[in-house]
Amino acid sequence: MSAAFTREEYRQRTRRLRQRMAERGIDTLLVLNESNMNYLTGYEGYSDYVPQLALVSQDEEDPWLILREIDTFCATPTSYLPESRVLSYPEQYIGSSERTPWQPIADLIRERSKSNRLGVEMGAKILGMKSYAALANNLDMSKAIDADGMVATLHRVKSPAELAYMEQAGKIADRALQAGRLEISVGARECDVAAAVQSALIRGTPEFPGGPCYGALTMPVGSPANAPHLKWSDATYRLGCQTNFEIGAFRHRYACALSRTIFLGEPSARAQHLHRAALDGFLSEFDAIRPGVKCSDVSHAFKRAFEPYGVRKESRSGYSTGIDWSGDLSFNPDDHTVIEANMTFHVLIGIWEKEDGYIFSETVRVTETGAKSLSNMSRKLLVNY
Repeated sequence: MSAAFTREEYRQRTRRLRQRMAERGIDTLLVLNESNMNYLTGYEGYSDYVPQLALVSQDEEDPWLILREIDTFCATPTSYLPESRVLSYPEQYIGSSERTPWQPIADLIRERSKSNRLGVEMGAKILGMKSYAALANNLDMSKAIDADGMVATLHRVKSPAELAYMEQAGKIADRALQAGRLEISVGARECDVAAAVQSALIRGTPEFPGGPCYGALTMPVGSPANAPHLKWSDATYRLGCQTNFEIGAFRHRYACALSRTIFLGEPSARAQHLHRAALDGFLSEFDAIRPGVKCSDVSHAFKRAFEPYGVRKESRSGYSTGIDWSGDLSFNPDDHTVIEANMTFHVLIGIWEKEDGYIFSETVRVTETGAKSLSNMSRKLLVNY
């Protein structure tokens, strides 16, 4: 294995981050979100259930990684950093009721930063109330600056190499959804359908494999399927039910999402109405996406096409995506961020209401002239007989 990008690309990211740090008066930044650690260093361990971070200093070209001891062996094959910049705390701090890893982590931070102008990703999953208290007991956090979102803004606009990985993930997502659809039949088990999708996500294509999935496959089955985040069960399929696939394919943690509803047997008139509403809303939104347009403008374009159908939908109609399926922008009426070329969005028309359920989505890249889908999946109503 090796780092997913060149050393220069990683260093460009850190240089841009240091500029943002200077604007906020931050000399040292604690990057606690694992996706952001990966973005800055290439580290591809999945270990954010224990304390860990990337340390970025204003006066150093490369970050430091501070990890649990055994996880340093995950950094060596995946990060661009030399071993000398991968630090660790001993295993005796894991699973102990008397010791906290934040103590040796704080020691390592103090050794490398004498400034009290400290920035911290306060919203990181690992930094709950107990962890924050432990860190604050070992490191002066009295003047710490909340740096949530600082790194996320850097990866809104994708580089050519990032886009290439997302396009590859798009090809994998198409294959995986088709594999799942082919398994759906009367008497088939939901878990066997899920296994076909998961297998395709991992196998990838003959040219490139799939990567580990960030979160399990979502595929609620029902009549209607109106729950947004359910997984599979061991129940068997019967005529009249539908499956809402929300699939994420990954290449080096870069995601391409794809969603479709598959009907087993002839869909009801109401289901066909939902499909037309979702498709018209999607196409209107798709046509509105281009550089210079605000996220709120895209949301309004969707609502103008969708609302005349009289279908209730309160959730947003899309969001920015990329590394680990994460994003900080939304197609909502109150998000006035201006869209730029080479941003990527998951355009998601999800209908999850008491009487209705339907899903339709694609991941798109913003080009200089408009949106380009990363999927070739049919946009017709999908029915298995």
